[in-house]
Amino acid sequence: MASKLLSLLAALPICINAAPNLLPRQDSGNTATVDLSVGARRGAPQNLASGVLYGIPDDPTQIPDNFYSDMGYNYARIGGAQLAEGGWSEGIDAYYARFNNTRDNYIQARKFGAKVIVLPHDIWGTDHANDSTVWPGDNGDWTNYDQYLDQLLGDLKANDMLDGLVYDTWNEPDGGYFWKRSQAQYLDLWSRTYQRIRQDSDLSGVWISGPSYAGTPNTGNDWWTNWAARIVADNTIPDQYTWHDEPGDVAVDIPQWQSIQSQYSLPNKEININEYATFDQQISAGAAWWISRLERYNLRGLRGNWLSGWQLRDFLASLLTKTDTNDYTGTGYAGNGEYNVYKYYYNNMTGERATTTSTGDGVMDVYATVGTDKARVLTGVLNQQGTWFITLNNLSALGLSTSGVLNIQTWGFDDAGHFGAVAGPSDRGVYGHQYDGDTVTFPVYQTSQDENTAWGFEFAVGG
Repeated sequence: MASKLLSLLAALPICINAAPNLLPRQDSGNTATVDLSVGARRGAPQNLASGVLYGIPDDPTQIPDNFYSDMGYNYARIGGAQLAEGGWSEGIDAYYARFNNTRDNYIQARKFGAKVIVLPHDIWGTDHANDSTVWPGDNGDWTNYDQYLDQLLGDLKANDMLDGLVYDTWNEPDGGYFWKRSQAQYLDLWSRTYQRIRQDSDLSGVWISGPSYAGTPNTGNDWWTNWAARIVADNTIPDQYTWHDEPGDVAVDIPQWQSIQSQYSLPNKEININEYATFDQQISAGAAWWISRLERYNLRGLRGNWLSGWQLRDFLASLLTKTDTNDYTGTGYAGNGEYNVYKYYYNNMTGERATTTSTGDGVMDVYATVGTDKARVLTGVLNQQGTWFITLNNLSALGLSTSGVLNIQTWGFDDAGHFGAVAGPSDRGVYGHQYDGDTVTFPVYQTSQDENTAWGFEFAVGG
């Protein structure tokens, strides 16, 4: 406690102009931690959160390549959503309009080594369908759906679209919008699709993902429990478990998922939160919070996309803006504040991942890496104002003294709104924090002026 008090007193005179009120009492509820010890390292960064739902223009070369490469773009989820042509449900020409858009997006994503999730519900055309439309398996007749699978899987093979491909069986069947039929009919679709793909040796390298529910895992939700029972009974367990967090919190999801896993003896597979963050969370601070959350639990993630029409298929899911017109219909691109968070996450946070904990209230979270030159901490407070704290433990593991003054460079990832261009993080200065006991604690002020700002903290490692 004495060491923490010393560090807080050291930080207070420097930060007082930014936050004139007295510091709140520090406790586990408002303190996030970083364990810098060698034994707590978690391997090299894989930028697990750098996936994007849609976001590629219909002319896939329209966004300059550097905007993909600079943010570590590594997962795409595509299917021609909201094109005027309504997909398979409106005929073969409409089907090819969506398939060809998907193919072009696939080629663009693979240029950067990104894995690609294909969305068959989009290519089918569920955004143009309704209750009276024919849906797969209506009245027990699967003929039309089987023809659709033959067409789609054949075209994926014919267009060399199997490398890095993930087949997302059906999107949000529990949500009531993309699936207008019963749960039982969906479960039949799941088994039928899985078996059709797995009987084709040409598709052996293609991953199957699901269930991609809108609802998060819950032992009291029969969409989850019935699906788990069915995939065990039919031996149709996917290669990747998926769901959406819009809103949600993986810190809540994972214990629930583990309960379902245990109850039905499901094997461990990669988990992909293939849509994460609501529109109001897509700010600089929200990006840092989600990155921290996903990284702690070793979860893949793709940013949700709340735009519509042609904008849905542009802007890398609200990471970019356009600089040459006021209505954002031009072609000159710039990154917004949130884009700079992903750029820093990919380019600067190198070395090895450190073990972290979030604040007990779950409002602030941290992601940290230890490189050969510097240790770096990225943090975000989710849609709130106030004061929180970060404690860095085991500084001596970095070749630093167990007591002294730690000079920390602060970067502010400013946010100017979804369509507000931000050139890069702002330099908020270097502050010296006195510490002892091999640990240092410092405050993070989330003021009204910086409510949407994420923060990066850097300090040099020893020899």
